[in-house]
Amino acid sequence: MKQQNYSVRNISAEELLLYCIKSGILKADDVQDQMTKKFKETILKHHRHKIWRGKDGRYRTHVDDSTARSGRRLIVKTKEADLLAYLAEFYGITENSDSKNAVTLERLYPDWKSYKAIHTTAENYIRRIDNDWKKYYVGTDIIKKPLKQLKKLNLDTWAHKLIQDNSMTKKQYYNATIIMRQALDYAVDLGIITENPFSAVHIDGKRMFRREMKKPDATQVYLKNEIEPIYKMAWEDFYSPNKLKNKLTPLAVLFQFQTGVRIGELCVVRYADIADSQHLHIQRMYRYETHEVVEHTKNFENRKVLLTSSARQIIETARAYQKEHGYSTDGYIFSEDNAPLAPWSVAYLYNKYCDRLGIMRKSSHKTRKTYISALIDGKVNINTIREMVGHADERTTYNNYCFDRSTEDEKINLIEKALIS
Repeated sequence: MKQQNYSVRNISAEELLLYCIKSGILKADDVQDQMTKKFKETILKHHRHKIWRGKDGRYRTHVDDSTARSGRRLIVKTKEADLLAYLAEFYGITENSDSKNAVTLERLYPDWKSYKAIHTTAENYIRRIDNDWKKYYVGTDIIKKPLKQLKKLNLDTWAHKLIQDNSMTKKQYYNATIIMRQALDYAVDLGIITENPFSAVHIDGKRMFRREMKKPDATQVYLKNEIEPIYKMAWEDFYSPNKLKNKLTPLAVLFQFQTGVRIGELCVVRYADIADSQHLHIQRMYRYETHEVVEHTKNFENRKVLLTSSARQIIETARAYQKEHGYSTDGYIFSEDNAPLAPWSVAYLYNKYCDRLGIMRKSSHKTRKTYISALIDGKVNINTIREMVGHADERTTYNNYCFDRSTEDEKINLIEKALIS
């Protein structure tokens, strides 16, 4: 009888493993230890927090939790195996899963946010993103689904439901989906997925987005009959013996009406920024959330603002006051102590003047809108206005900063004159 010739190639991996264990070549415990070690290595590729054993013998670690104040949550288990099992479930990992196949948006978000943070100096932007994460993502099923399983259809459903459930405007939707859109781009760069499926999702804006109604003019700008008394009160505050922490603050208010600069720019304008007798160079801003001066503007583009005769008079008045009182006359224009003007002191005066006039309180940003609306009323070329106020697109200038400064009586008179045949 001819002997059968067996080849190792005819034996499956499972049969070979079983044969090795039965024959004593391998021990089952050793195999289990190796499998556990490999499984732990897979988990630790996802888990960036330390695992330690406390004095009570129990195992501890932290997991990311954006709902917690510290941004993380403590996990305690009696056995290390139990802790690993918890982490495996948290990250969606099975003993047979490939690490890339198991990555979810929930797991990727902290890394993407850190990556995002090194590409911007605006801390409030990262704070807004984190607020959107907590509001629109935390607790939803979409962030627990492996990225490789995210397809156009389920993302399309998620996006449309997001809009409907939150009655979103186009801008709100764009801001809320920055996380999904850019985190998936980040996953492509990491090689976790080959393409971003969210790029195939399209929204019919006319049917889906809530139309954002433009706010009433009187709430967005200072009307013509309000500006003159504010000017009067500001000059009285400057010249009166009344104590203000910074006597130059009223001049700053007047200067903003003449230049339309942002409050963060207003607080740090320097005499050296006067490019010539006609222009002011805007090239830095005060960041009130961090109390620091940064050498760039909001959109990172420097610009020149034309100085009116009134603006130049305000500058010379500030310089004369500083010289009279022994303050520096080559630093910040509206400073008494070589430090930036405090934004809160400007806001205080706006509230004070509005209260005295008996009108609703309007912020310094409404002064910027007033300035832009006045230039549009005066038929200044829109591109000149756009450049001076630092807008990238004239649509921003028209859509968000153009308001009627006329009183109701003035509007009626203008309309009647226009309709006279």
